[in-house]
Amino acid sequence: PAMYWQNVLFRREALGNFATLLREVARDPAMLIYLDGVRSVARQPNENFARELLELFTLGEGHYTEADIKQAARAFTGMRVDEKTGNFVFNLGERDTGPKVFLAKAGNFNGDDIVDIILEQPQVATFISEKLWRNFINDTPDPAEIQKLARLFRDSKYELRPLVTAIL
Repeated sequence: PAMYWQNVLFRREALGNFATLLREVARDPAMLIYLDGVRSVARQPNENFARELLELFTLGEGHYTEADIKQAARAFTGMRVDEKTGNFVFNLGERDTGPKVFLAKAGNFNGDDIVDIILEQPQVATFISEKLWRNFINDTPDPAEIQKLARLFRDSKYELRPLVTAIL
């Protein structure tokens, strides 16, 4: 059932807002189970989701540090899947409430804060534009076109439909 609902999520948000998609993915039961987020607690944060969020979903390799991964992992602690309903739940008692430094910002961040900080990075728009270019056009992105697409994506506040429309 969790995989079915993840598929529904991806279909629903495929041409929606990328920021919304990221927040929903962070709370997705299938993602929490698959990337061991359900085991991530303050005393032992699991880095799997944080690493994938930065490397595969938003920034790409080389645009964050290992310390950023560790700090993001701390921010995503306490997220669970209710065993009876299969729904996302948050356990405040398992959340790391200490101060964190992530991408040169300091604060008592939670998962939504981490997503917000990531979305402030211009690299996100470039990374996603390149990914979509590679998927729909070819394996060799045109740097000038990528910058135009990235600007469109940022200016639209991360709406995917205008980006995909421009690419197609």
